[in-house]
Amino acid sequence: MISKIQKILFPFLFLLPLVCFAQSDSIMAGVYSWKETVHLSQKNILSSVMFEGSTHDMAYLQMNSSAILSSQRKTKIIVPENEEQLLIVRSGTLWVGLRDSTFTIGAGSVALIMPGDDYFLQNAASDSCTFYLMKYRSKLPVEMNRKISSGGSFVIDWNKVTFKPHDKGGIRNFFEKSTPMGKRLEMHFTTLNQGLRSHDPHTHHAAEMIFVTQGDTEMQIGQGFLRASAGDIIYLTSNVSHAISNKGMGACSYFAFQFE
Repeated sequence: MISKIQKILFPFLFLLPLVCFAQSDSIMAGVYSWKETVHLSQKNILSSVMFEGSTHDMAYLQMNSSAILSSQRKTKIIVPENEEQLLIVRSGTLWVGLRDSTFTIGAGSVALIMPGDDYFLQNAASDSCTFYLMKYRSKLPVEMNRKISSGGSFVIDWNKVTFKPHDKGGIRNFFEKSTPMGKRLEMHFTTLNQGLRSHDPHTHHAAEMIFVTQGDTEMQIGQGFLRASAGDIIYLTSNVSHAISNKGMGACSYFAFQFE
């Protein structure tokens, strides 16, 4: 028979793994919508926090919806020694200055800036320019040797990434590498045809973000289902079972970014 003490302790024993998990991954799996930019984060850049907290491998992660005002002014950004930044252009044209080069990039282009580096942003066009900006810090010590071995900070122009068609739609592979903040960061862009599911539910150690750029999707997370459309980010915690389906008319498309 179960003793009276066992009856009292059982609920707490059941909740203990959940409490420990929450402490290591405070960002909940789910859908986070694009937010209108409401405050000036730096000079002529407007920003709003979409979500922030800790993940399985990151001590801190913050995702921002951002916009840069049209101006001839260049906004210099210095990345702290204990942080990395990932930028994905959502709309418009963005000028990115990195080392001795200036890149003029549009929607779908990506920049990853490693610890201690600086870069500038500018919107010299008359149209608005919006982008996602992710800032993150690893739980493990910073591995600066990876900065050299991985080739350092970089910018990837959407127009220079090859589209590879397959039976479900197609894929663009952006990068897969280690950085000072992660032993493996991988990003690709998927086009998924109408009515299809990308794959059966599966799990992996790396946490993952899905940036929906077009269409209507449905993500199975465990036994639940959540809808997401253009502008939304689906956050998937480490080792959670998931699978994404196209639930709209025509093709849907999204970035998938894994990090660990």
